[in-house]
Amino acid sequence: MPFSSILKQAVMVLLLHIFFIFLLCAPATGELTIGDTYSPNEALQWAEAVATRLVSCYYNASSGIWWNELAWQSGNTLESLANFLSIRNSSLKYVFNQTYTKTAWDVGGECFDDYQHWLLGWIQAYSVDPNINYLHRAADIYDIIVTRAWNATKCRGGIDWCPKNSYKNAITNELFLTSSMRLHPYATLLRKPPSYYLDWALKEWHWFEQTTMINNNYLVNDGLNDDTCLNNNQTTWTYNQGVILSGLAMLANATNNATLLTIAQNIADATIQYLTYPPNQQILREPCEPNCDNDQKLFKGIFIRHLSYLLAYVKDPLRAQKYRSFIQQNAISLWTTGRCESDGLFGLVWNATMSATTCDPSRDAATTSAALDLFVAAAGTGNGPARTAKWMLLGMGNCMDGRNESMANIYRSGVSESVCRETSESDVGAVAYDYELKCDGSRFCRIRTLSDRHATPEGWTYEDGNALTVTNTNGMALVNCYLRTD
Repeated sequence: MPFSSILKQAVMVLLLHIFFIFLLCAPATGELTIGDTYSPNEALQWAEAVATRLVSCYYNASSGIWWNELAWQSGNTLESLANFLSIRNSSLKYVFNQTYTKTAWDVGGECFDDYQHWLLGWIQAYSVDPNINYLHRAADIYDIIVTRAWNATKCRGGIDWCPKNSYKNAITNELFLTSSMRLHPYATLLRKPPSYYLDWALKEWHWFEQTTMINNNYLVNDGLNDDTCLNNNQTTWTYNQGVILSGLAMLANATNNATLLTIAQNIADATIQYLTYPPNQQILREPCEPNCDNDQKLFKGIFIRHLSYLLAYVKDPLRAQKYRSFIQQNAISLWTTGRCESDGLFGLVWNATMSATTCDPSRDAATTSAALDLFVAAAGTGNGPARTAKWMLLGMGNCMDGRNESMANIYRSGVSESVCRETSESDVGAVAYDYELKCDGSRFCRIRTLSDRHATPEGWTYEDGNALTVTNTNGMALVNCYLRTD
């Protein structure tokens, strides 16, 4: 063997030893530090990957709503996207104007809860992209609710469920409470008396509190019995435990009434106690799982979103840490076991027992929108445990170094992500891999490696590179870069 080849191999072996010494010396805390300044937040990377896939592959720009979602659910996905964009700048912001242009105020459906899901979506869109049209759309929907939905002739008040159905249910009234408080800061801008929205929130809460919809366990049942106007003891859906949290927290803050915050915290605590999987009570469970209908697929995402809103008002450090830990544990469970590698969608059950190659048949844009809620909420809690597996999601795009240079790599098209990862694990020199999954299902794997070209597996192609490590990604959509952590 020529001396130059021997020298090259010696250098590569030395670099490989240095790299793994570096990994062993990395801090064993909640985050993996790469270099001197890079501290990844894995939840944020998952949020970006999911938001990008939802928009790139499932957003219907012609209608302004998402494929494979019910219309009311797209209002929630709009809010979830706005929450993501509040923590990371992205070109996905174009969706707001596109959706505004293509939809009317009543796009959500035929009932007053449908409209209010969109109302909250438009307020959140306005908070990150201050186009006054979005705020006016939200206010217009609210005015319609006030005019058409408040009904004092049945059960002494409250918002009816639908124009043609006067059922008094929890979600429609919780949405009205929360919508009132979300609009309250904009009263003057919207040319309303300063306390207009606050007065409605108080009126709604005074009615809601005496209905007994909040049961003795501090869970919210579905609604009221038509004959007695008392709690009908129907299902305690997770979104009924969620929307009320932020409404009460904001009302408590506006009125300096700590009792309201206590009620919200009691509901959150009850949800964690009763609507989770035993024995650890750490993974959220919808009562209908695993056989939920299309409406119910998004409910858990709504709960988590409003739990994260509540966190901003919680003053007790221990309780705040309890909620943060709950959010993080759900996020870790879902991103490690709940994603279908054939299309990148997440399933309904967050403590999924299926492998990445056994996909939840109920998965769609709605279940994946709920996953986006969860990952955005987890990102907002700070850096949770990053080492969830041997491979950590470093970010969206191809794996690069700090100078945007590429390492030597082996690549192959058409392989599954499982094959891509297994091949990476069998390569002792593998530092990272990036995997592309396009909307049409086409796939491409590239493994960044310090191994010599002669170690290239059959069927793979070796490519030289200038970088010696991976620290960054180039942001290419629908590509994920995973960094080795073991």
